[in-house]
Amino acid sequence: MSPDDQKKLVQVYIKKVWNKADMDIFEQITSEDYTYHLGGQPPRSKIEMRHFVDGVHQAFPDWKVEIQDIITEKDMVTVRWAGEVTHQGAFHGIAPTGRKIAVSGINLYKIENDRITCEWEQMDSLGMIKQMGVIQNS
Repeated sequence: MSPDDQKKLVQVYIKKVWNKADMDIFEQITSEDYTYHLGGQPPRSKIEMRHFVDGVHQAFPDWKVEIQDIITEKDMVTVRWAGEVTHQGAFHGIAPTGRKIAVSGINLYKIENDRITCEWEQMDSLGMIKQMGVIQNS
């Protein structure tokens, strides 16, 4: 797969899976042994990731992020993304606040045999919680 094709694959993943919770696309473009790693948490399997994305969309029904930068090197694609979402459902035990939340992060995707096999994510979770009003700035 060419670097441009790798970028296109990840762009589809973000637009369809993260932004629209399209699990049919998720199944089509990820490997059977796909894993998701969110900083500080245990890895998630493909089935666990399906539930995680569903939970994100229940908490933030308008979840939509835009790609700020995308870089490809060998079999890896790195994306810097950002967006604004509304906290409308429970999120990790935090009751809905109705607040607009700025979200941002960096994800790294491993591509093998034309599929995403692994995803690593680092995002500003503390910033999200502060914007929800759960933690006050010191």
